[in-house]
Amino acid sequence: MNLTDLKAQQVALILALDGPQSLRQRLAALGILRGQRVELRTKSLWGDPRAYRIGNQQFCLRNAEAQHIWIQLQDD
Repeated sequence: MNLTDLKAQQVALILALDGPQSLRQRLAALGILRGQRVELRTKSLWGDPRAYRIGNQQFCLRNAEAQHIWIQLQDD
């Protein structure tokens, strides 16, 4: 599943980044890397963009970007 499938109160682990090389490099430069824990914090009124907590930081990502981040749900 990808990051756009994540629902509120769910915690996941980032498995992979795909998409254009420029997008992968930008996400990696921000610290969005394989192995990081991620949770959905909030979303805008129309659902795009959404705010995620990844590691110790909070990021706002458009759905077009988030669909390139593959995740696996974690049991807490």
